[in-house]
Amino acid sequence: MSRWSMVNIAAGGSVEQVAEANPWQEERRIARAAVALLRGDVAVLQAGSRSVLATADGIDAAESARALADPLEALALGYRSQLSVPLWNAGRRVGALAVLGRDSRSFHEADVAVLRALAGQVERNFVSIH
Repeated sequence: MSRWSMVNIAAGGSVEQVAEANPWQEERRIARAAVALLRGDVAVLQAGSRSVLATADGIDAAESARALADPLEALALGYRSQLSVPLWNAGRRVGALAVLGRDSRSFHEADVAVLRALAGQVERNFVSIH
């Protein structure tokens, strides 16, 4: 069974380890599902000034969290693949959901559809994360 590490990243860049009881529980579930369904190493859900990061085994979320928001930093950290979709609220782009992997790979339309469906769950619950 995989161990999961979850952190929230606040607007000022501070990183806090996520406890089990957290108001972002649904967003944590979605980020974790993105990692599992798309066979990624990390998922980042960024909405407004807050971010949720889910990682699979062997990745230190607290050390990587800030850098993964920047694709060039992620590349420097050894991530070779990324798929991201925007999050929308009232016709405005307000964030993104991304899955990153250490292995180079191509994503397919089915992968994009899965990530868009997960992003849609966030968008439907948007009031809960603002």
